[in-house]
Amino acid sequence: MGLWAGCSSAPSTASHRDQEPKNIFQQLAHREVSSNRLYQAVLDQADVVGYSRQLELHSDLASPLLPTDFERIKRSFAGSLKVMLFDLAPADFWEQHLAEHYAEILSVEEVQRLVDEYERQVLSASSQVQVLRQSFVTDRFPNLLPVVRARSQTFEISHGAMIPTFLPGDHVIVNRAAYHAATPQRGDVVLYRYPDEEGKRLLHRVMGLPGDLIEIRTQVLSVNGEVLTEPYVQHTDQFLAPGNVRDHVAPMIVPPDAYFVLGDNREESLDSRFLGPISRAQILGQVVFLYWSVDYNLRAPRWDRLNQPVH
Repeated sequence: MGLWAGCSSAPSTASHRDQEPKNIFQQLAHREVSSNRLYQAVLDQADVVGYSRQLELHSDLASPLLPTDFERIKRSFAGSLKVMLFDLAPADFWEQHLAEHYAEILSVEEVQRLVDEYERQVLSASSQVQVLRQSFVTDRFPNLLPVVRARSQTFEISHGAMIPTFLPGDHVIVNRAAYHAATPQRGDVVLYRYPDEEGKRLLHRVMGLPGDLIEIRTQVLSVNGEVLTEPYVQHTDQFLAPGNVRDHVAPMIVPPDAYFVLGDNREESLDSRFLGPISRAQILGQVVFLYWSVDYNLRAPRWDRLNQPVH
């Protein structure tokens, strides 16, 4: 059961018990999820060595991974698993399905006893709560996995438009559900599809929201008349070309339901200065996590970049 693997999409069976008795089932499920014990049980079942071998082959590394490297990959894998399957899951998703699992097996009295004895139960590897957790991971989790995995995707960065935030060879996780019930915010790094015949996917930072007044004067960005402090920006060419939109953008209003995006590597980025604002419909999701990185020139992992949330 790997992080990237596809699983059966057979529907889960809902409990037919009434709502009131399920409250106690939800209490037990909440303890299992909030304590990260369910997450740990999923992680324990994952094939981290197989995942590491996939990364090794896909990345065309100059040297084979060492045994000590697997531990560093495991830490990043654990972080990725938590983000993709738990942090990005719908609200109360795992609690709901775990509670249904309990309701199909236990009586109200039995689950009440497990709630009352929970702290003692979790200390024993053969306790009933441990057995129930393992049966959920084995029997129900694979059927539910595609629902959660559909809310994220991975993306390999191949260009330098976002240096120093992202380097070519970085692999990131994109939250595809980030803007289902919310709107992009200034500073979000988004993946979007440029509306041309090739449908290229680009990655930039949102700097202008609908209705904002945007201006760039001598490489300095202003939003609604205020100069922004941008500690993430890299300037590689201080030569100012008169009339060049790379360095000068006349005041403009971002259209409704559109966003003005810029690369952090400001002089090396093809973004809204050249392509214009992007519509919300083009945005595929928000970049939230960096899980793997390879230096293309050295063909070696950048270990210091693994397992990093994106801000």
